[in-house]
Amino acid sequence: MHRPLLPAATCALAAALVLVAPTTSSAAGIGVRVVDVSQSTASGDVLSQNETPIAVNPADPRNMITGANDWNYNDGCAVNASFDGGRTWTATLPNGFLPGVTKYTNDPNVAGTGIYDAGGDPAIAFSPDGKTAYYVCQGFNFTPPFQMAMLLNRSTDGGRSWQRTGLTQVSTGTGNGPSKGSNGQFADHEAITVDPTSGTIYVTWAQFNGNGTHSPVNVAVSTDGGNTFTVTQVTSGTLRNDQDQRIVTDPAGNAYLTFDNGIQGGKGTALFVSKLVAGSSSWSSPQRFATFTNPVCLFPPSCFNIPGGQFRAGGSYPVPTFDRASNRLYVTYADLKGPRAQVYLQSAPADLTSWTPPTVVAASPGDQFQAELSSSASGRLDLSFYDRGYSANTLVDLTYASSSDGGKTWKAARVSHSGFAPSAWGVPSGSSFRPFIGDYNGIASQPSTAQLTWTGVSRPSPYNLDIFSATVTP
Repeated sequence: MHRPLLPAATCALAAALVLVAPTTSSAAGIGVRVVDVSQSTASGDVLSQNETPIAVNPADPRNMITGANDWNYNDGCAVNASFDGGRTWTATLPNGFLPGVTKYTNDPNVAGTGIYDAGGDPAIAFSPDGKTAYYVCQGFNFTPPFQMAMLLNRSTDGGRSWQRTGLTQVSTGTGNGPSKGSNGQFADHEAITVDPTSGTIYVTWAQFNGNGTHSPVNVAVSTDGGNTFTVTQVTSGTLRNDQDQRIVTDPAGNAYLTFDNGIQGGKGTALFVSKLVAGSSSWSSPQRFATFTNPVCLFPPSCFNIPGGQFRAGGSYPVPTFDRASNRLYVTYADLKGPRAQVYLQSAPADLTSWTPPTVVAASPGDQFQAELSSSASGRLDLSFYDRGYSANTLVDLTYASSSDGGKTWKAARVSHSGFAPSAWGVPSGSSFRPFIGDYNGIASQPSTAQLTWTGVSRPSPYNLDIFSATVTP
């Protein structure tokens, strides 16, 4: 969260950094081109960025936008754009963070255009015609009454610039302390989806309402380009402890919502799906389609259940994609069914009448977690996940896996060039740091490639978490 001053050493290191060129490699017949987005501009960022969504312009796939939690002076949502297919990235104005959210800029002498102390939980998508990019970022205040709001910003030039004022307020509330989900109101981990035919915008989040109360899944829907939203609650009080919600749509305009649920307590015990039929305003009653054997739980520290030093990251959250070629909904997640966490896949037809059993995607000798899934128009499934299988289950790398037969067979390749120990890297916390590498990454499928974004590291430690991007060619 907001830090009043940047360390002098940090500023000196930033001035000394040079631009980092893309690196390429190949394995298992998969081509990989990696760019350190945070180090690819003259600013040479040396403070933390984590949680890295990716959006690709459907009208011009050379145009991509990624974001992050930005732990620089503005303490808001980072944003970078590419106009050459991810080869190079430009920190969008002003100074690589989203305006209209925070009271601060990255210059202590220049005020921001927002009213909040900090911002976070980035989510990005494009309109079907590619003319508008949507970025959702939450704003938080750290003094009573601890206001918070989910804000939608828009760009009409591919992410070069964004609204400085007039952002749409998707939801609002007050918490019992800064960013508290345990004893105060808090909207958590929003995700945005834009239907590629109708342009309908879906924003979904878990609405934590304090200790001992239900945390329902909320969905805000806009049919006017994000000018206004209608909010509905999808889950009922009989399903408690909901979170990790995502939405995808099919060619008929139906929407599918997946989330995990603690079954009256705990965290992430079962997986549910709900469907919104095109033209309707009522989601179906949530249907359980899977039950975890032992979900990967990395936060809070009391539930940490994989070996090694503790850190915060995403664990077993479900990620859906709708394969328009086969007319099936696919969902991936991590589970501890044996000595190591592995990534699993299940699928169902559009009517959700039956589900395939969970199958391992790409078996590894190390723990796998924090998976992201997407699909191309031809039906190719693209998957990324953190993987400790390259280092005797000690360091974290990123793996890409691809299937062209509906998940029956996979080929996989290491994307990151080196691993890191996530317990030794993190975000500023007082005079030290806390190990937090982000709760989600990003992936987007194109006809012949997939674009991945994730949180990696570069010197100096322990604060310099970076946004990494890779173009992979299956």
